[in-house]
Amino acid sequence: MRAQLLHLSGPLRGRTVTYYDNALVVGSSSGAELRLEHEAVAAHHAVIERHEEDCAFVLRRLDGRVFVNREEVEAIELKDNDLIEWGEGGPRARFRSYAAEGAVCKPVRKMLRDAKDVKKNSGRGAAAAGFARDLLTQATLQLKVGFPLLVLALALPLSWFAGWLGAKPAREWKPRADDITLAELQRVRAELDAQQQELERLQRANTVVHRVQKDLSRGVGLVHGIVRMERSNGSPITDSRGQPLRAEWTGSGFLASSGGHVITNRHVVTPWEVMPELTARNLNGVQHVWERLTITFPGKRPVSVDPEMIRRREDELDVAVFVLAQDQIEGVPVLPLHHGPLDALPDARAIVVGYPTGLAALLAKAENEVVERLREVGADYADVILELAKADRISPVITEGTIGNVQTQMIVYDAATTQGGSGGPVFGSDGEVIAVNYAVLRDFTGANFGVPIAFGIDLLKP
Repeated sequence: MRAQLLHLSGPLRGRTVTYYDNALVVGSSSGAELRLEHEAVAAHHAVIERHEEDCAFVLRRLDGRVFVNREEVEAIELKDNDLIEWGEGGPRARFRSYAAEGAVCKPVRKMLRDAKDVKKNSGRGAAAAGFARDLLTQATLQLKVGFPLLVLALALPLSWFAGWLGAKPAREWKPRADDITLAELQRVRAELDAQQQELERLQRANTVVHRVQKDLSRGVGLVHGIVRMERSNGSPITDSRGQPLRAEWTGSGFLASSGGHVITNRHVVTPWEVMPELTARNLNGVQHVWERLTITFPGKRPVSVDPEMIRRREDELDVAVFVLAQDQIEGVPVLPLHHGPLDALPDARAIVVGYPTGLAALLAKAENEVVERLREVGADYADVILELAKADRISPVITEGTIGNVQTQMIVYDAATTQGGSGGPVFGSDGEVIAVNYAVLRDFTGANFGVPIAFGIDLLKP
């Protein structure tokens, strides 16, 4: 089980992040695992502790005030969907416990209680067998490894358990080393090795998510485009109201080289290939004229993209590249790209970063007074993006999932994304970009797709 927070406000607003720390310290200090720079947040504000033996998460205040479901607390066991407020008027988050598919968790106290009930009805042997089965199949990973090691380290005989059950004297059962077969020993060793590898994987994953959240996400930009349609003689195409016919959209892109190359989706920079209203007219001698094409990185103002600098693949794979000038990428991190086969990754983790759901998601990141001001003046996309950039409120959404399938030209994963997230990077468990997200579905979905990064790397070559 892992702690997962949907950040509703504050510096991480809009992000759903899974945390792998056993003790997640929240505060404004640079040493806090969850850093929230806000006037209501103390340096070491609170801590969320994972209690593996109870399959529970406990929130304790440290130097700051903490509110759960609008009630101030000192310490509390968190439940799914609890609303946490870090300080009075401070950032808010929705708590959720996250468990990978197939993961289970049964507290030890419940295992022991169940074992006693079984003993009363079926005897000591059935109770001991049931407890062992629960330990191997229902306990958390750390408990599966830690409990047997603790028993061995303390040299406690297994007869202690039988005595606790109130059964026959312990001396009637004396396990011997020669009772264990070589095959059983090898099986246990294999299980312990697998558990150790899983622990190491979780440690690596924690480091990767932290790096993506704190550093690499700043290399992912919001792409905004407007195209109008004209006849070959330059006269405008109009709609039923006599207004110039335009198409407007947003997408994502990421800096892939120090030379200013930004990788995105093909349909983000040539939208007429996927927009029916543009495609139909494209067959009748209609030309598409760019009115606007910009990209905005976190902490930066929007910069213009020269459509002449767009490079597409000759095939139909949904990948494209455009190039920015050096002064346009100053301070923007270049994302590390994965080279080599995807099946060589340590595990099947997928971390998707992008700007899904368009204008609504952008406004959700702004303070209420900013939203009201933009609504009063009828601000368009460009106005909203500029105002949010000035307020340093442009930041991508980060979601996590698992890779379900890897094919030559496509990978499938369950990290949520939707329209607007197209063109964003998909990070693997090695902390490198493994794919370009190209989902164009209108709702968040459990099956999304990416083009392997190797096809984007091809476009970086001279």
